Amino acid sequence: MATARAASWALVPILAAGCAGGSGDRAARPAPATVQKQEPRAAKPHARPAAATKVKKVAQPPAAARRVKKPSRPRPASKPERGTRSLPWRQDGMSEVAHVRVRHIAIYRSPRAKHASLVLGKRDTNGTQRTFLVERTKGKWVRVFLPTRPNGSQGWVKRRAVRVYTNGYRLVIRLRSNELRLWRGERLLATYPVALGTRSTPTPRGLYYIVELLQPSKANGTYGPFSFGLSAHSNVLKRFAGGDGRVGLHGTNQPGLIGSDVSHGCIRLRNAAVRRLAKILPLGTPVYIRA
Repeated sequence: MATARAASWALVPILAAGCAGGSGDRAARPAPATVQKQEPRAAKPHARPAAATKVKKVAQPPAAARRVKKPSRPRPASKPERGTRSLPWRQDGMSEVAHVRVRHIAIYRSPRAKHASLVLGKRDTNGTQRTFLVERTKGKWVRVFLPTRPNGSQGWVKRRAVRVYTNGYRLVIRLRSNELRLWRGERLLATYPVALGTRSTPTPRGLYYIVELLQPSKANGTYGPFSFGLSAHSNVLKRFAGGDGRVGLHGTNQPGLIGSDVSHGCIRLRNAAVRRLAKILPLGTPVYIRA
């Protein structure tokens, strides 16, 4: 399996969307982060959700006991547990990321669909490489998470239109404890306190991923030295700071507010923490926001 490194991009002036940044910010590619290129495999899924719990077989009673008992009525199939979520990383913590390799990529509702439901460019409006978090692969198709509303949207893209890599990093944000946990594979690397959204503009729960990295013009400004744009959007604010309400994960010039619920839905970190994340996290890194 070959190893690939993300290349650096030139910085260009942009207007950031939503909480992810503000006027005068610049798009920046995350510093080189090692990801492994995944070669396509015929008809074999790549990123499977965590393995389901094995069901033990119940020992059959003796023959005599079976004759005495009345035949029991078949039970209806059990419903899936409420609140369970299929996560895109394997038990070893590895997930898969798809980089668009064509000028325009068509997204379909299913592999059987005759027409695309959405078409996106190879780069977004800020010039960032279009990247998707992979949900699973099925033959010549890849099911991906989308960076569009509504939150949690998914679609199918053709396998030949993307390059698939593996990534060991992921972020888990706990709303109740105002914590961000940085994982690599099965290892917890760090835990950072964060500021989150208020009750009226809450940070949306769900499974998202990093779509861009922005570098504000002022490192000591509102957004700190770096700001990640996530695939998440505010459920309350349809427009914010000239953008479409995209949720960001960024630094701050008010570290005293870290640990409280004061934002418009974005996730604020101390600047030292966001600098570390900017050095190591590739685009497509999963971000799981939970209670």
